[in-house]
Amino acid sequence: MKERRNVNAMRSAVVVLGALAFGYLTLQLGFKPYLERAQIAADQSELSSSSERLQQEQEQEQEQEQPNSSSTRHF
Repeated sequence: MKERRNVNAMRSAVVVLGALAFGYLTLQLGFKPYLERAQIAADQSELSSSSERLQQEQEQEQEQEQPNSSSTRHF
C-alpha cells in the first residue's frame, strides 16, 4: 500500500511538471511575436535613455570646466 502511494505521488509530480512545461512552451510560442517586439522596444528605450544620460553628463562636465562669471563675487 505504501509503495503504491509513492508511485502515485511520483506519477502526479511528473504529470504536474509536464503540464507546466507544456504551458510554458505554449505561451512562448503563442506570444513570441509580441515578446520579440516588447524586447526590441525595451532595448531601444534603454539605448536612447543611456545616450541621453551620457549627453547630460557631458554637458555637466562642460559646464563645470567653464567658470561662470555671474557666480564669482568681487569685493
